[in-house]
Amino acid sequence: MNKKYTSYKVNVYSPVPNFLSFTGNFSVLRRYSDFAWLHDSLLKEFPGAVVPPLPEKQAVARFNPEFIEQRRIGLERFLRRVAAHPELYEAVCFKHFLQADDIQFAMAKREFSNAEKNKTSKDGFRQFFLETKTTMKNELVRSPEDELFESITQYVTSLESQMKTVATHTSVLVRKGKEVANGLFEFGLAFTLLGQSEADSLGGALTQVGHTADTLSVLSAEQADKEAAKFEEPLIDYIKLIQALKHALHKRQEKRVSYSTYLGTVAEKQNQVHKYHGVFGKEDKAAHANISLQNAQAACEAARVEYITVSQRVLREVDRFKREKEQAMRQTVMDYIMLQIEYNKRMEEVWSSLVPQLEAVNLDGPPAENEQNTATTPAEPVRDTGSNIEFYVSDRPMNTGLGQKEEVSA
Repeated sequence: MNKKYTSYKVNVYSPVPNFLSFTGNFSVLRRYSDFAWLHDSLLKEFPGAVVPPLPEKQAVARFNPEFIEQRRIGLERFLRRVAAHPELYEAVCFKHFLQADDIQFAMAKREFSNAEKNKTSKDGFRQFFLETKTTMKNELVRSPEDELFESITQYVTSLESQMKTVATHTSVLVRKGKEVANGLFEFGLAFTLLGQSEADSLGGALTQVGHTADTLSVLSAEQADKEAAKFEEPLIDYIKLIQALKHALHKRQEKRVSYSTYLGTVAEKQNQVHKYHGVFGKEDKAAHANISLQNAQAACEAARVEYITVSQRVLREVDRFKREKEQAMRQTVMDYIMLQIEYNKRMEEVWSSLVPQLEAVNLDGPPAENEQNTATTPAEPVRDTGSNIEFYVSDRPMNTGLGQKEEVSA
């Protein structure tokens, strides 16, 4: 049975000169799972890098056209960020993703998967056990940068908490905006019906109030959508970037634990060498201990280099994050302020257009033109021959007894 899936055509642009020998924009067609593979591959190829976040998965309404377009926009933002990253744009997996055809791309993914499996050897579990033991004993190597990283970790944790609070309240405001839009619609409907119950000029004015409220309902709904797109969603995306930075810091801590574990392993191997060195009859064990020590020292050196590389990469990423954060937050807040200014101006214009119509309503209820003409004609007395009652009849329609005069003769 064939499974349905969606392929996304996204445009890629990089400010890096001669990026992959392309100039300007170019497009690529991939499935969401391909983007997820690229994301995971970048994390493995560049530990400590802030890999841009992907749009979240969604189990329902995956084939809704609006959802597909929103996800496509998010995937395009992901690719553009990768292409603009000073290190990630050179990743081998990224080049395969952009340049390979479907067959080549499938082969590249299998090769990456096999290489990852080879890294996870039978000694992987033992290394994991040793690293867990090192962490529990807190036998971690110290460096002059540890205090700096602790400060960065506290800053990122605090920033994430504060941004989540702002995003939560922003979501409440967006939801309230949609409620206001619905309320204005109901309000306008009520006034329209009220105006239709009145036949004079006041009724027309009340009906216009209803129509105005309906217009404002549309404006409020559009405003809520704009606030969600230009303020709420950027804040949520920013929180994901913060979490990506936390992942980079965590990766540096993993490399620190790994390096510390290898240092402990080297110390154990050295003790083994000293134990068998010069002992008669233990030459084979001494030779084996020396080989194990050399292997452990090589692995320890590789872990040390990896630890330093990742530490330096994380520091560069933190600096880059702070610079881009200032620009992004400034633009996001400015966009929100301009939205509010434009929205309130439009609301004022719509309400102001209603004022002259209400001011034109004469609350004294002047008679209509045909009523003014008949008012100058004196009423003719009519006598009921069957009684002693004499009364005057006006041409006006009956209205709570006005326009009718009765006299009862004695």
